[in-house]
Amino acid sequence: MSASLPDVVVGLTAPRESPLRVTTRDLPAAADSLAASPTPAPGTATLPDEVPGLVLADGPGGPTSTPGATGDLLDVLAPTTGERLLRVEDTGPDLARDIATAVAATSRTDWAWLSAQDRARFLFAVSDVLAGHVRALAVTAALTTGRPLAAGFTLDAPAAHAAAFSAAGWADKLESVGAAHRPGGGVVVLLTTWRTSTADALSAVVAALATGCGVVLRARPAAAATARQFVRLLEEAGLPSGLVRSAPGADAATDAVLWAHPDLVAVRADGSAEDLRSVGVALAGRGTPLLQRPDAPHVDVVLAGADLEAVSVALVEAAIGGAHERPGGSRVLAHRSVVDALVARVAPAVSRLHTGHPLDRATAVGPVPTPHLARAAREVLDATAGLPAGLPPGGWWAPPGIATVGRHSAWPPPGPVLGVRSVRSADDALTHLAGAGSVTVWGGELGTEVPAPPDARRDALDLLRACRG
Repeated sequence: MSASLPDVVVGLTAPRESPLRVTTRDLPAAADSLAASPTPAPGTATLPDEVPGLVLADGPGGPTSTPGATGDLLDVLAPTTGERLLRVEDTGPDLARDIATAVAATSRTDWAWLSAQDRARFLFAVSDVLAGHVRALAVTAALTTGRPLAAGFTLDAPAAHAAAFSAAGWADKLESVGAAHRPGGGVVVLLTTWRTSTADALSAVVAALATGCGVVLRARPAAAATARQFVRLLEEAGLPSGLVRSAPGADAATDAVLWAHPDLVAVRADGSAEDLRSVGVALAGRGTPLLQRPDAPHVDVVLAGADLEAVSVALVEAAIGGAHERPGGSRVLAHRSVVDALVARVAPAVSRLHTGHPLDRATAVGPVPTPHLARAAREVLDATAGLPAGLPPGGWWAPPGIATVGRHSAWPPPGPVLGVRSVRSADDALTHLAGAGSVTVWGGELGTEVPAPPDARRDALDLLRACRG
């Protein structure tokens, strides 16, 4: 139903599918994908094709290693072994400025002037070609963050497809959702870390592009290889070369250059409260919008009337997702009338979860993303008895389990360990929600509004509105 765009559109090729065809596009099934493309054997020294040994900045002239343009080589350690997996060239301030300037120029000359309908067609093609990149994204996440490969296929890929498709649909409906087209283009910087899911990143990129902006992926070292995959995916979808570029690294001076860039429209960032606070301070003087996802814990409040079977399923899934899905940790506040029964249901199921190499299709729980999370989790459980024999030594392994937490005791760290605390009533539960990033209430109401769990599509809509200027 969609017509080809005019040949005068510089740097663009017509998308392979129209929006109507995209809706019928199926992502590869996890079992089929794993069988068709055997995963690299755990412990092998050779990186798979999906993961580069060196990640370079995506400069205006292409990936660069020009002396002076980049800083030190930053090591990315493998969560499975604690040894170096790959290296990332730290983008220098001057190169970052050039990258942002080039992205802004491309947005003005090759993108922002397109009609809303044409931008939508190209953005729908992003969700179309995602199917061809599912394996690459899943393998990269498995090796750089410890996210099990099976979760990448069964959870992350469908979520990314839905979020990207949803964001693309807003390109020709901007005014109806309180957003606006930016005919002069601009730059949105997406600050990604190991915490950033594929759905969050891809939907944010598509949302920024929907308004006419280009995107700079300011990827921290652990997220640099994934950012490289995103750039390839977007160019394969037919978007102009250079509309989305990667500037990986962790140099504070480079961050400062990006936050002060004259074409900066908005920033979307994940990270610790301290890191996000520093970004917010840097942006405050210019009034640049910051859309942030802090590492705040998720709290499940289980009241007396809760369906314990449904709660148990959700809590086991939370243990499986660990820090990847709840980077602020998982906390459970259970009414004292049900807490023992709940723990009796959940603890055996959690303890039986298979911990293993993230490239093993049978793995439910892989290594945690950072070494300090592994150490903290082992201290909470005071043992490694829940870990199977044969795991690579030096890896960031943490046994899944449940820790009973006293009223004034510290909660366990993010990871496969659930912290459970007994409360006397709904009102009592409210006193333990300080600092919660999101809350799920089971079996009743708390009588007050609580923050909802994160949603990639809702966050993308917020970014759309922030870009209206």
